[in-house]
Amino acid sequence: MKKTPILLAMMIIATGQVGVSIYLPSLPLISEALNASHAEIQLLVTLFLVGFGASQLFYGPLSDSIGRRPVFLLGQGIYLAGTILCVVFADQLSTLILGRLLQGLGAGSASVLGRSVLRDSYDGPQLTKALSYISVTASIMPIIAPVFGGWMAFYLGWEAVFVFVLLYLAAIFTLGYFVLPETNSGIRSFNIIEVVKNYGQLLTNKQVVSSASYNWISYLASLVSLSVMPFILQNQLGLTTAEYGSIMIIPSAGLMIGSVSLNILNRYFSSAQLLVLSIMLMMSAGLWLLLTDTTLFNLIWAFTWLTIAQGLSFPLSISMLLEPHKRQAGAVSALSGSIQMCLAGLFGGFLVEHWVQSQWAMGVFYLLCASLMGFVLFASSRRTAMPQEFA
Repeated sequence: MKKTPILLAMMIIATGQVGVSIYLPSLPLISEALNASHAEIQLLVTLFLVGFGASQLFYGPLSDSIGRRPVFLLGQGIYLAGTILCVVFADQLSTLILGRLLQGLGAGSASVLGRSVLRDSYDGPQLTKALSYISVTASIMPIIAPVFGGWMAFYLGWEAVFVFVLLYLAAIFTLGYFVLPETNSGIRSFNIIEVVKNYGQLLTNKQVVSSASYNWISYLASLVSLSVMPFILQNQLGLTTAEYGSIMIIPSAGLMIGSVSLNILNRYFSSAQLLVLSIMLMMSAGLWLLLTDTTLFNLIWAFTWLTIAQGLSFPLSISMLLEPHKRQAGAVSALSGSIQMCLAGLFGGFLVEHWVQSQWAMGVFYLLCASLMGFVLFASSRRTAMPQEFA
């Protein structure tokens, strides 16, 4: 099994995921420095995710038409431009928000291309195995990135986080320019009318919606947690940004446990059984939050169980989604990623601003997410038999 496509996909996926969460520990500091409200600061997260999600609808079919490499250069170039705007005008909230939107519009290419490069390069069990590798990157980066973001914000100031992302993106853009080959061998013409019709067909495809929804729901739960926990742990429990960053290493270990465990468990259990396990872990995390006091241990313990559940469900969801769609890997990835990010950005931002602001609310939210995943699994199982083996 060739390793180069996997390494390239992990490199590409990481650029988008870093932009999602590396800034989260800094949100209370940015709010204080710029004298901005919680709702205004939340726009830094919401608009990035909306740009990230919406742009994938364009990048996916474009990469199917003109190739993966040109879309990588286009998307990462826009991402770099937005980051430069954030660095130069970090003291102006309105310009900072605009820069974050541009970052999202460019980062959308990363999510689409990472998965599409693998779909171009592998089939069957090899595709599943390759997706399990990048799922570690895609799942763990939103957790590990705040660790480094918290340390940098505490010791160097929150502006340094934007500078770090600029340097990181410049390095990845340069590496990709010289190393990334064209993996799409079925390049075809780009027709916007056909693209819109195709998205409409995919939206009504029950296999696409049901397979992708596990990832949408678990990602929403994770991102809402990462958005609200800096305020709970720093403002209510008194942690510094550096302490917050350090403590988030524990949930990142949960994601690793989930992803690594999947490679072992999928030899003995079906996809449906593993999704049931993931749902049960998420429900257990919600119950723990509801039945215990608001402490550092209880919050991190429950969030770690959620990340283990996400580590299990993410590669299952993506493999089930992409397996039947080799010729439309870009479009399918784009639609799924767009809905995932827009849902997390718009609905997640609404939840953080108006409801999920305490440990108890997080617990109820986890239970609702787990119940919804269970309903989707039940409905899918009744409609058609799921693949008996994940690998």
